[in-house]
Amino acid sequence: MQEYLTIESEYESAFEINRSKFICYLAPSESIEEGLAFVAKIRKKHADATHNCYAIIGAPYTNEQKFSDDGEPGGTAGQPMYNVLNKQGLYGLTAVVTRYFGGIKLGAGGLVSAYSKAVADAVKIAEVVTKIRSLVTEFTLTYNEYKYFNQRVEALESKIMDIQYGENVTITLACPEDYESRLETLIREITSGRSSLENKEYKYITYKR
Repeated sequence: MQEYLTIESEYESAFEINRSKFICYLAPSESIEEGLAFVAKIRKKHADATHNCYAIIGAPYTNEQKFSDDGEPGGTAGQPMYNVLNKQGLYGLTAVVTRYFGGIKLGAGGLVSAYSKAVADAVKIAEVVTKIRSLVTEFTLTYNEYKYFNQRVEALESKIMDIQYGENVTITLACPEDYESRLETLIREITSGRSSLENKEYKYITYKR
């Protein structure tokens, strides 16, 4: 089963050390392109900041990663920020740490510690979700069949995306790709072969951890 941990919303946290202020922003971003767009947004917001360092990890199927010290001594910001995200097993997100220099130098070790802490603090408040490669499909049931379906669907660890009530019930459902054959069997059984899975597509769907 293909899955990965990520976030779906933006988060922000901040702290001060030796008069320097560090503000960390987290945002979902499946690709380097999306991540850089978020970095540009933060840089515009904090155009007066001393540094806007970042770390981007794309979704695992992209195999993309990128980080920048943005003027800090080499290896003291972007790489440590990336290491925090990587250690947490997170993908598909961007971290930007804005620093306003307070006049007291932190040294290389202090910078590594500060940038790592900034990202770790933001990750602590973020809601982590699981994205699983899933089948998204549609099928139609009678109301009697729908009642029986509700009794069986929980075992598929699925997620109902949409329901349309009319003469019959049309359901758009997502379920982990590994459960596709079980879903097909269930629909055939409860409809005696009358209904089948339609409009199939595969995408990564969020399931909360």
